[in-house]
Amino acid sequence: MAAQGRKRPWYLVLTLTGALALGMLGACNGWATMTYYRVPIDPSAETRGIVDEEDRAAVETRVEAYARALDAARSRGWPLAVATMLIGSGIIFFAMRAIGATRGARSALVQLIFAQAMLTLASYWLMRDVDDAELRWHAYQVAVRRDETHEKHEAAEVTRLTERMAHAMGPVVLAMRTLGSVLVLVALTRRRSRDFFDAAAPALREP
Repeated sequence: MAAQGRKRPWYLVLTLTGALALGMLGACNGWATMTYYRVPIDPSAETRGIVDEEDRAAVETRVEAYARALDAARSRGWPLAVATMLIGSGIIFFAMRAIGATRGARSALVQLIFAQAMLTLASYWLMRDVDDAELRWHAYQVAVRRDETHEKHEAAEVTRLTERMAHAMGPVVLAMRTLGSVLVLVALTRRRSRDFFDAAAPALREP
């Protein structure tokens, strides 16, 4: 009965919500990359709505460069994408079970969050060429759509600034995801969290 009265630590709800977010982000990113490998990218589809022919050609060139970089990195990219999708899906599954205080869910979630963090770091270093090509594509596309009514020299300057911002965002996003993983791991491995899951699981089995 004492176990039934044990309260869930206040930070645990936020922790499991963060774990779900990390899992969904990983699963979606992995699935998106797998889709790019299975379905050829159509450069012309990415230029719809762009009026200027020179801008359309420039966007298509960047899309084609990304497709070539992605294909050249297939031996790295495909296994990483599959692993990212599977680990992200596993995090979602065990986070949901942890919300229900299922025995074993916490330890499995800890291992998966750690694995995802290591995989994210590995992907960042192993797929830099592909990520750079994708950033150049998206940054130019965003700048073109935003500045079609501006003068050419103004649009070019905006494009350069957008590309610099996009490249700077890579390390920032990596740092934020790593910090999020560390915070989730710390919260899940605290003594109060371990005590809660150890006590809650037997209580759920009582008649």
